[in-house]
Amino acid sequence: MKKISIFLIFALLFLGDISNGVQIVYPRKPLVTINSDKTFFVGNENKNRILKINNEIVNLHPSGGFKHVVKLNYGQNIFVIDNGGEKQTYIINRPQPKNVSGSGVSIKTNYDKPIVISLVKENTPLRSTPVDSGLNRLQHLPSGLEFVALGEERGFYRVKLGRDGFGFIAKDFAVKVDKDDTESANVCYNIHKHNEREKFVEISLDKKVPYTVTDNNSGLDIVVYNVEHQFDYLQEHISGKPFGYSSYYNDDGVLVVSMKEFPKVNPQKPLENIKISIGAGHGGSEAGAIGCLGTKEKDVNLEIAQNLKNKLVALGANVFMTREDDSYVGLNERVEKSNYFDADIFLSIHNNSLPDSLADKDASGTETYYFYPQSKELAKILAESISQKTGFKNNGTKGQSFAVVRNTQSIAVLIEIGYMINPDDNYKIITKNFQDKITDGIIDGLERYLKNGI
Repeated sequence: MKKISIFLIFALLFLGDISNGVQIVYPRKPLVTINSDKTFFVGNENKNRILKINNEIVNLHPSGGFKHVVKLNYGQNIFVIDNGGEKQTYIINRPQPKNVSGSGVSIKTNYDKPIVISLVKENTPLRSTPVDSGLNRLQHLPSGLEFVALGEERGFYRVKLGRDGFGFIAKDFAVKVDKDDTESANVCYNIHKHNEREKFVEISLDKKVPYTVTDNNSGLDIVVYNVEHQFDYLQEHISGKPFGYSSYYNDDGVLVVSMKEFPKVNPQKPLENIKISIGAGHGGSEAGAIGCLGTKEKDVNLEIAQNLKNKLVALGANVFMTREDDSYVGLNERVEKSNYFDADIFLSIHNNSLPDSLADKDASGTETYYFYPQSKELAKILAESISQKTGFKNNGTKGQSFAVVRNTQSIAVLIEIGYMINPDDNYKIITKNFQDKITDGIIDGLERYLKNGI
């Protein structure tokens, strides 16, 4: 009787160790449609099991996490997931390709007679190409601004900039005005000012007109279009190393462009009094990526952001969090909060995933993103410093039109720390000791960047 009892105890312990079934976190449902020639099953299983998908053995990480790539044919694809104890069936439909009529070449129309349009939305993007994505935003402009439109292409007005230039405004963001032409603005005055932290240019005009501001290592280049001036545009420059900038028309209709200068820092305490805004990506109903182990990206992002905040405050930084709990904060609201805080640096904390079309990519490691050239240096340093502290692969720095780094008036970087769908990355980034390495890497990068400006 005693032998049987001992055997039963060991059997129950063993069964308890492997009794939980496989957890599939992606695809999200057993019946889905995926328009790709490949996808992946992401999830976790007890490491002592042998897991198979359509009789192919799935490679399990020591944590139990896995990412298993499968090919998709057109139509219905059936996958049987078998862990030796139970079976699950997933049905993935890949749609048939649609016949696309036409040549696929965009139709470019030139108006017989130019028309006048007026912007109806604040922060309307003026673009260099007629494409609603990418790094083609020249400037964000206020409502009420008028343009002469010469034609249209791909749902955009082609608008006149100066004598020979042109840009593009989405047709949804403008209305036609009953005018034959719009008069050029007269420049009343333009003056340069400065204080301890900022340099300004004020350009007084008798009407609001389009403009662009471009940053580089030597400062800001400002071009005001459609004015009574040589070539119908006016150029100004603010010299210095940009540390954030803003541009707007004030209540008197004066165009104001202000540029923060790089701060004077204490080499022993470079973060002291630096205003840093931290955005923990996603939140609330927006979970973000789901890791192999079932962890939600929004939760990991918040843990890392809170860890980072505590360390920065201890080093003398003035820190603001765009969210401090599991709440949803919209992308534009994050930017508005950071700008209201008057941040010097904005960091958006994220962890990565992949689209189905890149399912077979062996993705791992850290990458950083920026929009304005002024932020590229910090983005590059952060990718290097996080990689050095964590051992993660440095996937480099890329320019990208992400909303949270696009309209901020500070240095702004989005950090993708690791890949939630990579079992090894996922296991590490949810570990408290490893999160310390991540935040130590971010702090090292910030200090190095600030010291570089001395």
